[in-house]
Amino acid sequence: MEYINGFRMHAAMPWHTVEDIFILVNIKKKHHWVLAVLSFSERCIFLYDSYESSGHYAAVFAEIEKIAKIIPLCLQACDFYVKKGIDHQSHPRYKDKESSDMFDVLFQDDLPQQSSGSLDCGVFMVMYAECLSYGHKVIASEFDLNAPRTRYVALLWDYEIRK
Repeated sequence: MEYINGFRMHAAMPWHTVEDIFILVNIKKKHHWVLAVLSFSERCIFLYDSYESSGHYAAVFAEIEKIAKIIPLCLQACDFYVKKGIDHQSHPRYKDKESSDMFDVLFQDDLPQQSSGSLDCGVFMVMYAECLSYGHKVIASEFDLNAPRTRYVALLWDYEIRK
């Protein structure tokens, strides 16, 4: 709840002052990273996953479901809905729900995908977050995996983060 209220964060912005929260989620069972975008206006979690295979969806959903259940309880406990000005009786996404109900989870389709057996999920996740933070759609046909790698290596070099 300290994070929700804006404490103990690098940006020090309480959640009620923003529209979306980007959450980087490690799926330990799969050794995989996904991007979850918590949308308050849509009352859901948009999930951006760079890998599709049989059995993968269930493992990812099991981890995201934990977040989708606990976040509404924390929001309720710290008066988030009052601070955000969300009226459960009139807001179209909230009116048929209790404030403690689980957020919906929506897997996003048509995303750039990593190849089977690769360990590129982190680069994909960061690229999804970068595209979304600038208000762009993530488009599979415009995704070049080498471009972000080169840019991130250059940034790390500039910040003198070397082995």
